[in-house]
Amino acid sequence: MAGLTAPWRLLGIAAPMAVWALHFVAAYGLQGLACARGWDRQAASATLLALAVPALVAVAWLGLRAWRTARAEREDRAAGRRRRFAALATALLSLLAAGAMVFTTVPVALLPPCA
Repeated sequence: MAGLTAPWRLLGIAAPMAVWALHFVAAYGLQGLACARGWDRQAASATLLALAVPALVAVAWLGLRAWRTARAEREDRAAGRRRRFAALATALLSLLAAGAMVFTTVPVALLPPCA
């Protein structure tokens, strides 16, 4: 797991928040389209949920992978401690991103598109 998106590398640490940002832009872009084009509420909500589920799964996978990496890191050297800290930070950012996605999905899913 020493690739570019490993949980202790910068790309791996930023990945959960990048997924959240893409979801945020897509969700509110979808809401604007639904309002402008006059889509019905059920179609807009179903499309939003179809967008949210894969994003939540991706963030959960990133968080679980980071958590497992942090727990498996046993090196006592400085490099090992840095990797463990970065992996824990990635896991916590995954929790934050998942909470933010739920926080932005619920109002858009429950309210009419042009409310």
